[in-house]
Amino acid sequence: MHSRGKQFVTASFICMISAFILFGCGGKLFSFKGDKVTQKDLLVQLKDGNQQGVWKNTELEITYQYQIHAKTMQFSGTTELAGVNKRFRHLTVYLLFLDDQGIVIEDALIYSAGNNRPLLTAPPMDFEKTMPLPDGARSISFTYDLSPINQR
Repeated sequence: MHSRGKQFVTASFICMISAFILFGCGGKLFSFKGDKVTQKDLLVQLKDGNQQGVWKNTELEITYQYQIHAKTMQFSGTTELAGVNKRFRHLTVYLLFLDDQGIVIEDALIYSAGNNRPLLTAPPMDFEKTMPLPDGARSISFTYDLSPINQR
């Protein structure tokens, strides 16, 4: 192999290793910023005082409560998976802060579990977090990543 071939192989190897590090170990590289939540029933208007509610769809139910203090939000609750016979490998849940048009201006990880160990639907999964309240936040919503266990 001549010098150019070795340089190409070396450069390719370095690029592959860099990609694995960035995507595998780099933490949160991507964000939901700029996405739009269009379903009005999935939006929760932010209000002062102690607030509580339930956000749900066919796969997930989030019972939450929050309190806004100046520029921070105390947020807690439980996440439950719907479906008695379902098992999942991994679940991450994000809280989305939205502006008055429903555009995501910030997101925060509020729950993560599984990490390739079977996660059963039975127990509720609790979360509690204090986070900064982004300027311009008028409502919240949620999004999640749910990886099912392949059953044969």
